[in-house]
Amino acid sequence: MKVIFSGGGTGGHIFPAIAIADELKTMVQDTKILFIGAKGKIEEKIVPENNYELKTIPISGFNRKNLLSVLGLPGKIIKSVRLSKKIICDFAPDVVVGTGGFASAPVIYSAAKMKIPTLIQEGNSYPGKVTRFLSPRVNKVVVNFKDTLKYLKKTDNVVRISHPVRMKLKNIDRQEAIKFFNLNPSNKVLFIFGGSQGARAINQCMLNAYKNITAKNINIIWQTGKYEYDKIKEAIGDSANVCILDFIDKMDYAYSASDLIICRAGISSIMELSYLGLPAILIPYPLAAENHQEKNARSIENENACIVIVQNEIETKLYDTVINLIYDSAKLNNLKENIKKLSDDDAAKKIANEIIKLKNGR
Repeated sequence: MKVIFSGGGTGGHIFPAIAIADELKTMVQDTKILFIGAKGKIEEKIVPENNYELKTIPISGFNRKNLLSVLGLPGKIIKSVRLSKKIICDFAPDVVVGTGGFASAPVIYSAAKMKIPTLIQEGNSYPGKVTRFLSPRVNKVVVNFKDTLKYLKKTDNVVRISHPVRMKLKNIDRQEAIKFFNLNPSNKVLFIFGGSQGARAINQCMLNAYKNITAKNINIIWQTGKYEYDKIKEAIGDSANVCILDFIDKMDYAYSASDLIICRAGISSIMELSYLGLPAILIPYPLAAENHQEKNARSIENENACIVIVQNEIETKLYDTVINLIYDSAKLNNLKENIKKLSDDDAAKKIANEIIKLKNGR
């Protein structure tokens, strides 16, 4: 069996593809897999690190801030479609899979035109431009949220399967996890992160609030992002109740130590919370493409599985929400139970099975 995966630009598009690819190799002997991504993007690092071959195309996203790049986009699209067709012809895949991002558009478009079975996997509640454009043209669309269906023109080729989590996350003993961050084991723990780069608005809000929070016998694990680490570390200094890090490699330790989490609403973060069953306050990034983070967060909120605070309200709402929630065991347990329902440990395997069905003409 030979399969091409295409998706990139962010880990949220690449890691699901790797999770599904790993399952395919387990399920079908002698499976050959090729990734196609955008030149100069994060997939050039992540895909080879996971022992998969990557070919790149010169596609880029729509950048409103750079007029010259927008003017050059049609040429990049044409060149990327031509190169995608050549790569597809040379590799001769049984199925081509897209997991979102602009890098997948010319690949899935070309494969569909060539009558090769195609599948799109969409993790976000509000589907991206690529999914909305190509979903009527592909054989199968896998969606994570039921809300996604109302944005698609065609739904008879849609199946709902949870967004796969690639990271080998596991629950660590709570006391061991708290000891790892050198925090007081008798306190509650609040974990704050804004993605690998941090989140300036959340960081600023917490700078204003952390003294009042720690005064309530609450520890803070705080991933600041590398750009604001020095400023925040200098402002806070040494505190027995605050562990400040620019980046956290051992996320399972941070998750396992936590009673409550504050983070953005990217789909990878949400599904990790779901996988481990963790209560969270989601603060969607307001400049995310097509406001998809808020739509993700509202879909989770509609299941009574998280608390949502929009960014322009965090200064007035976040502190009170944290204090009221972190000591409310019944509410925390309710959030845990409901967010855990959104996860499926077998998601990658189920999507891999859909790919095998396409290969077999079903």
